[in-house]
Amino acid sequence: MGVAHSNPALFLDRDGVVNVNDGYINSFSRIIFNDAIFKIARFFKQKHYKIVVVTNQSGIGRGFITSDQYKEISTLILKKFDDENCSIDLILTATVNPEDFTAPPEEKYIRKPNPGMIFKAKSVLDLDLSRSILIGDNVSDMQAGESAGIPNLYLVNNSAALSDYFESYANLEECLVRLTDVFDL
Repeated sequence: MGVAHSNPALFLDRDGVVNVNDGYINSFSRIIFNDAIFKIARFFKQKHYKIVVVTNQSGIGRGFITSDQYKEISTLILKKFDDENCSIDLILTATVNPEDFTAPPEEKYIRKPNPGMIFKAKSVLDLDLSRSILIGDNVSDMQAGESAGIPNLYLVNNSAALSDYFESYANLEECLVRLTDVFDL
């Protein structure tokens, strides 16, 4: 009898990776997808990776976006990834306002740079974090990934940063080229 193995995951930040970061997005009409994300997600989906979006959405905690607006946007993002043949397995969201010092510690723990959302995804989807990948656009994404033990961390940001624990690229297309080399895309 074979032993079941946990799947690795491709963790994606939303604003800045899945879509162009355009401030507090309160309507799907403001979503502009980064086209390269679908190529990346399709490849890893074919390799049996789970696709997980981990996103800080403090606009909800700050009152700039309602929960209903956010749910509608997330539903349409899920549909777009389905249409692109790279279904998202899970979206996890930290809604706490980071300036709310009265927020419960468990809410603060799930907000990146803390690894709470990643550990929750691991539990829900039975993930192997040691074989997983995280693509984000902020150092806080990289910090969350490192704290969770994810070895493959890719920062996609116009102001690329130097680090000994993550790789940095100016845009998602450059990151795609690197992933092609590393993971035989």
